[in-house]
Amino acid sequence: MPNKIGCRIGLPGLGDRHSIFSGVKKLTFLLSLLLVLPLAAVPTAADELLSTFQTKAAKGENVDDVIAGVDKLSAVDLKRLSAGIEKFWPAQSEAYLSQLAVTAKTLGNKKTDSRQQIRKHREAFKEVYGKGEDAMKPLLTTVSMPAVEALRKLLAPNPAQVIEAGGEKLQAQRKLVFAVAKLRDAAHNAVMFVAPLDSIGPLAAAEKTAAEGVSGFERSDLKILALNRKLAKDKKVPDAEVRGIEECNELRMLVGLCAVLLDPKLCDAARDHSKDMAEKGFFAHESPVPGKKTPWDRAKNFGTSASGENIYMGSAEPHDANMGWFYSPGHHKNMFSPGQHRIGMGCTGNHWTQMFGG
Repeated sequence: MPNKIGCRIGLPGLGDRHSIFSGVKKLTFLLSLLLVLPLAAVPTAADELLSTFQTKAAKGENVDDVIAGVDKLSAVDLKRLSAGIEKFWPAQSEAYLSQLAVTAKTLGNKKTDSRQQIRKHREAFKEVYGKGEDAMKPLLTTVSMPAVEALRKLLAPNPAQVIEAGGEKLQAQRKLVFAVAKLRDAAHNAVMFVAPLDSIGPLAAAEKTAAEGVSGFERSDLKILALNRKLAKDKKVPDAEVRGIEECNELRMLVGLCAVLLDPKLCDAARDHSKDMAEKGFFAHESPVPGKKTPWDRAKNFGTSASGENIYMGSAEPHDANMGWFYSPGHHKNMFSPGQHRIGMGCTGNHWTQMFGG
């Protein structure tokens, strides 16, 4: 099925020296592992699994097969393994995050003064935005998106770039900490009737925060992103919708516009319209459902207000929806209107609705 879009514009040092960890100093991971579990008179299954994990990790080998063996441990061994890991996990993860922060700060201090280039690319983007829709269409591909990509390189280093800047030491720390995180989660989650543990999520979030910290974005905009994540978690906004909103905000911030606040009620209204379109077989801003005719009606039904709406059909991925709108002049004007201050996105199947509020 071809993609469809539509908009409604409203109000305007580890072990083996030959391993990948050679030269990494003061990294005490292996020593910690050796000390956390006192040796039993007869090594237990937990001891043997941990020993194998140590050996493979020190050589930089894949440890997934070792972690898979956690499911075969008895409840007693699982408890022993988990207790041992908890003795060194806080210090080990904090050491990595501390080094990550140091690297990010160093990277930020090395940034060259690129204000003139940033201004040039933003002015090019703004010039296209100010044209009529017919004139805009080809320029969105040849001018607007290249400007956005250039601004992304200047303003928004991603976590991978920060980690790369940390060199072999930080990369070795990261590989190791993430391996231990997987082992920690596996040992904990193999025990029935306990709340699932996620050690990797916080690490990934910290990496993202470190990259944002050396970006060229305004502090006020970064605060809105942080608030949006909290709102999304508190209101249980679906992950795909959160990612779509964050991507839209990043695009706005790159071109010099303010980030917009996530409005959970607009998300509900948008999701409801996407659901109606998917279930009732229409694709339009004017709904045949009584009481939901216009975007303004639908926003009011959920206790909020709207100033514009974009719709899209053809993919469940938020990036595809955002790009469909980016390259379509009317939707583009909605997304990058300086007058927008709130946003909601809602998805059902391959249908997306994006709503804005002034």
